[in-house]
Amino acid sequence: MDAMAIFILIPLLPLLASLILVLGGRRWGEQSHRIGISAIGLSFVFSVLAFLEVLRNGPFTVSLYRFFQSGSLSIDFSLFVDQLTVLLLLLVTGVSSVVHVYSSRYMIGDPQYNRFFAVIALFTFSMVLLVMSGNLLMLLVSWEVMGICSYLLISHAAQRPSAGRAATKAFLVNAVADVGLSFGIILTFYTFGTLDIQTILAQAEGMQEHTINILGWMGLDLPIYPVALIPFFLFIGAMGKSAQMPFHVWLPFAMEAPTPVSALIHAATMVNAGPFLLVRLSPLLVLSPYAMTFIAIIGATTALFAGIVSLTQSDIKKILAYSTISQIGFMIMTCGLGAFVVTIFHLLAHGCYKAFFFLSTGNALRSVEPGHAHGEQEHHASQDMGVLYGGALLLALLPPILLFSGAYENLWVVTGFPSAAIGFRVIGLITVFVVSLYLFRSVTSLFIHGPKTYWPSLGQQGLQAHSIRPQFVNGSILTGLLVATLVIGVLLTLFWNWFASFLAPALALPGVWFHESPVDAGLSLWMVVAIGIAIAGWIYAYVQAQSGLQIASSVNRNRRLYVFFWNKGYFDEFYDAYLVNPTIQFSHWLWRTIDMSVIDKFIHSIAIYSVHFARWLWRVVDIKGVDRMVMGIGRQSVGAGHWLWQVVDIGWLEQKVNQMGSQADTAGQLLQEVEPRTLQHQILVMILWLVFATGLLYILV
Repeated sequence: MDAMAIFILIPLLPLLASLILVLGGRRWGEQSHRIGISAIGLSFVFSVLAFLEVLRNGPFTVSLYRFFQSGSLSIDFSLFVDQLTVLLLLLVTGVSSVVHVYSSRYMIGDPQYNRFFAVIALFTFSMVLLVMSGNLLMLLVSWEVMGICSYLLISHAAQRPSAGRAATKAFLVNAVADVGLSFGIILTFYTFGTLDIQTILAQAEGMQEHTINILGWMGLDLPIYPVALIPFFLFIGAMGKSAQMPFHVWLPFAMEAPTPVSALIHAATMVNAGPFLLVRLSPLLVLSPYAMTFIAIIGATTALFAGIVSLTQSDIKKILAYSTISQIGFMIMTCGLGAFVVTIFHLLAHGCYKAFFFLSTGNALRSVEPGHAHGEQEHHASQDMGVLYGGALLLALLPPILLFSGAYENLWVVTGFPSAAIGFRVIGLITVFVVSLYLFRSVTSLFIHGPKTYWPSLGQQGLQAHSIRPQFVNGSILTGLLVATLVIGVLLTLFWNWFASFLAPALALPGVWFHESPVDAGLSLWMVVAIGIAIAGWIYAYVQAQSGLQIASSVNRNRRLYVFFWNKGYFDEFYDAYLVNPTIQFSHWLWRTIDMSVIDKFIHSIAIYSVHFARWLWRVVDIKGVDRMVMGIGRQSVGAGHWLWQVVDIGWLEQKVNQMGSQADTAGQLLQEVEPRTLQHQILVMILWLVFATGLLYILV
């Protein structure tokens, strides 16, 4: 076996931990976390080793055995590890290790402690196997195992009906989306004749003009281009797992799961499966411009809608859920624009951030309590307003410098897509303005005793007033911000360059659509424009603050638009009204009309006719047929016996019997005469043997 086969332990260790905990039952008790933490920790160590191996020697494949072969279809159990795989492995195993350690204390006292760690280890195994899958069948199996594990984890507190409903909703929504993924995989095999991912990607460009007639079995001539159609079906599966509109409704309800599960689902697994699938199949995806446009539209719509909804919610869990949906939508949009490196960078950054945010939500809520904030800042003196506003302006200049310095653009245009460059500039400028505006508001609201501050996660209806006393700020803070800005800018510039060059080979076929030098000459002009927009955002926020207006106060609860987003676009109500309730009513109609009126009556009729048929068989066949035949055979037997008794000479039989008796008497008399002599011989032989034995014993002694 190849030396690289040692990396099979990355998915194998979580699977073994899950099996040990399941087979051990309650015997492990509250020591179950030791097995899970050890297995996931070792898996993370091997992931680091895999990262170093890829960094030194490039991608490698671990082929173990042929899993299935039937005709032209052969499926090898193999793991493919490249730059994309190792980055996702570090995220999945790293976050999962932290979640396991956190859960060891969080779940203390839970009656299903052992079951929780068994399922969460299996959940980690499914995501690890997903990112390491070498063929689409393994990917689909791990995809579905992940869905089953999510159902078990969301419904962990089964005593709460809401948890059961949330788990069912998540499972059903993903099951509907997975139909598209399954059909896409079937169409892929029908087109390429294989399920091996690397083989499919290598052949994809040459199959652009290939057509198939999917309705030929119906006698219709409807040729299609499968290479252009396959990405649509695969993306439907990604929409379900990554909670994209209109399949996003399950994720807010997934908060019924324990906090560690929410951190794992939102940060390292489940929702990241969709962007990973699109990036893994990016060489196939870029061959379908219509699919990429559709993906970009869905991602942008989801990001915008979920972002606005998160601003209107008062429940911290709903805020986090819709924040995740918005961020994943942004990743999906970048896939549609061709900025696959940005997708992975955003995925990794968001995974680490969201894991930390979920696991520290309790502390964050305590830190923003009104009494706590008021008490902590009571002793601070008045501040220099000019220094504070200058610091806010300095922070507002950080995004345009980082985004338009050239290095960050490599993440967008490394693949040379014009749409990625255009999308980068539009989104970058919007981001610069919004960040500048909110940085001013956030910094000043921490230190200035001004109007009421908007705290979306506290209070009734999401609004509450907090009077925060001024805090003293001196010039050293401004100097520190300047130094920190320069250091962060240099580090991120170096990191972005390395990240783009490291990941690019895993996203494109060499020489096909890989762009070598993405930075254009007009970049400095865009930086100047971005800095101007950042200053404009700061000025707008300053004017708003001076006039006593707050951004949050512009949201009027009486407006229909606010109510629309506060009710999350009425997606759940729409599904209940037009899908769920009609389906339930249709099921009741089927039960009354088809089941009771047709099927039940049909079964009852069969039962009645069966009884009548059995009665007919009893009367006609049994009584008139079988019974009469048996009685006839009996009568014939009696007649034959009577005939034999009459025909055969009974006297002759008695004579023969008497002769046999006399012969037996003669033989008995002979035996009586011989018996005494035979007995004498036997006694004589015994006496001789006794004498012989006595003499022999005397001689020996």
